[in-house]
Formats: sequence, C-alpha cells, structure tokens
Amino acid sequence: MNNKINLIIDFDSTFIKVETIEILADFSLSNQNNKIQILNQIKDITNKAMAGDIPFSEALDKRIQLINPTIDDINKTIKFLKSQISTSFLNNKDFFKSYNKNCFIISGGFKEIIIPLVADFNISKKHIYANTFIYNNNRIYIDKTNPLSQNNGKNLIAKNISGDNIIIGDGYTDYEVKKDGNAKKFIQFTENINRKSLNNKADFISNDFKKIISYIDNDI
Repeated sequence: MNNKINLIIDFDSTFIKVETIEILADFSLSNQNNKIQILNQIKDITNKAMAGDIPFSEALDKRIQLINPTIDDINKTIKFLKSQISTSFLNNKDFFKSYNKNCFIISGGFKEIIIPLVADFNISKKHIYANTFIYNNNRIYIDKTNPLSQNNGKNLIAKNISGDNIIIGDGYTDYEVKKDGNAKKFIQFTENINRKSLNNKADFISNDFKKIISYIDNDI
C-alpha cells in the first residue's frame, strides 16, 4: 500500500461485529425488569443514527441516559468484545502490523474500551480517536468536550489527519467524512451489516477486509 494513504477505520460493526453500546447496555441492564424494551429502544436509536436519520450527538445522549453504566459494566464489555473482532480483520492482522503508521480508528464509541481491543493489531494509541468517559462515584458520563460526542465529530478529527485519507465503515457518519472532503474514498464495510441506504454513496462495498486491501492496492 502507498505510504501516503491513511486508512481511517470505524470501530462498531466494522472492526468488531457488534455495537459496543448495545453490549454495554446488556450488562448494565441485567437486573432491569424492562431490559428487553430498553435494549430495543437503544437498537432503534443506533440504527436511526447510522442511517443518518437523527443526529449522532442526540443518539449518544439518549442511549447513555438509558444505560447508566458502571465501571464494572465497562470491564465486562471489554472482556466480551475480545471475542467479537470481525473475522476478516483477524485474518489480516499482519497488514496492521506492517502499516500501523497508516491506520487510524475514529469512532463514536469509547476509547477506554477500544484501546485494549486493538492492542494486538499494533495500532498506536495516538491513532485512536473516540469518546471518553468521566467517572463520578462509580457512575459514567460522556465527556462533552470531546468533539466525537458532537455532530460531525468524525470530520473534525479526520480533517487534521494529513495524507490521502480513505474511510472504511458501515454508517452514515463514515460517509459524511468523504462527503465533506476529508477523505478521498468511502468504503462501505458490510461483513457485519449492510445499510442499504449507503450503497449508492460508497466508492466500494466489501464484506472482507482483504478485498479492501486489494482494491486500495490496485485501484487507488
């Protein structure tokens, strides 16, 4: 791969098979009688945000308020997610070790959860951009000063990454980075979910990270 190229990679439903916030909710709501109802609300909010139907900041606020997680819930989530890394990413771990300087994670998820999960891929902590938690009496809050907690947060980060940026992800916020000129290409990753509303917006669609590498090597 050309060393001028940067791969900006989404985390939830891309690097991993699932949505972190839904797993966090599953642990946090384990003793709630209305757990299923709340989980369905959270999934609905996630899907609307990823399709671009509601602003990301609104979706994040609503979901965290429904979950109200603890530090213990976060630790359980990390442990579970270690088994949820996308298969084609696991199969191409050597690529990340060879091109770790060119790989970035930009996510609306949570840095405290992402860092331990990508450690085996040699992605620098400095290349991981995500929301951060504020801890207060064993309760968790979102740091509202972090740009990724706001609408258009991925763009605010991506525009400061110099080089030929290519964004890989499954959701509308990933497409926005290319739409607003902060990435040359938007590659829609469909191994875990195919959001049909984005198909006509993607420069390339693939359910396999190896095919994405081949596309970049041959066509860019």
